[in-house]
Amino acid sequence: MFEIDFKFVEPFELESGEILSSIELRVTIYGKLNADKSNAVLVFHALTGSSRIGDWWEGVMGDGLGLDTSKYAFVCVNYLGSCYGSTSGKLLKKKGLNYKNQLPLVTVRDIIRTNVHLLEFLGIKKFKAVVGGSVGGMLAMQFGADFPELTEKVVAIGATPLSPMGLALNHLQRQAVENNDIEMARKIAMLSYKSPTQFNQRFGRKPNRNGENPKKHHKNRFDIAGYLDYQGEIFRNRFELESYRIITKAMDLFDLTDEQIQQISAKTHLVGISSDWLFPSKDVLDLAKRFRRNGVDTTFTELISEDGHDAFLSDTGKMSNVLREIFATEDTEKTERKKHFQINNLKVVSGRNCVAA
Repeated sequence: MFEIDFKFVEPFELESGEILSSIELRVTIYGKLNADKSNAVLVFHALTGSSRIGDWWEGVMGDGLGLDTSKYAFVCVNYLGSCYGSTSGKLLKKKGLNYKNQLPLVTVRDIIRTNVHLLEFLGIKKFKAVVGGSVGGMLAMQFGADFPELTEKVVAIGATPLSPMGLALNHLQRQAVENNDIEMARKIAMLSYKSPTQFNQRFGRKPNRNGENPKKHHKNRFDIAGYLDYQGEIFRNRFELESYRIITKAMDLFDLTDEQIQQISAKTHLVGISSDWLFPSKDVLDLAKRFRRNGVDTTFTELISEDGHDAFLSDTGKMSNVLREIFATEDTEKTERKKHFQINNLKVVSGRNCVAA
């Protein structure tokens, strides 16, 4: 693994028309780029993730795993507006040339363009695939639509345009953040990341594991409440309020038109999660059908797990297997292309078929 921090001092115009005076991007690369850098895969992280894939996809990325570092080099860029090395939300408030101390509107398309901004500096002409889960899946699809010539595959996991329920949950989280309560925002989010079955199995109606008895005092908690409070506490010091607002708003605004979908030329793989209620598997299947109606070569796979939306991060064995199968299709496709080339270049010599030189 190695990391690079890039600083672009020329102005960067957002989709909203706002102009940033400069931007900084942190890039982390795993595996080894080959001589012509044709084995690069671009990975997009989730809402509160970083460019360090190994920190959040252990068991999915590594030698022989779904993201196989013995074959590919995996590139991840911390998002514009995130707070793990790139220009964070707090810093963006100071970067605008047309506003002062206000939070700019950053879209999925803006984040994609910052990634493409780096290609010439990394020497990568085209990615083998772009891959992401949740908001990372949104970015993968948008990348395929906006820059179809720059990737061979699009892999999006647990991602569709947000439903009214998803928009409502993001709205509540941002309201909490605007009241300086990022802990409450995280607690709301955690509910949407898990499944009822998982909560039933893990917590049930047990009293808090610290010994509190909810039958004895108003403030005494059940185990699920203690878990949520703990998740809020540990999140407080690791993520910026402004970054949370920026990225959740970018998620809200993601919504591919049919015209944009028709621009996608890459083989596209959409993965639903059986117990996901934030991005229901049926919605992912419906999106795959919409892609097909618009002429995109698309497959749909359902990851069977009780881990809810977070299954792409927590059920690593199954996630790795799904990605391994998706990337294995490249070898199959190469074989088929070779056979097709050979068949179409046969000559008839003395009544027998011979491969032309």
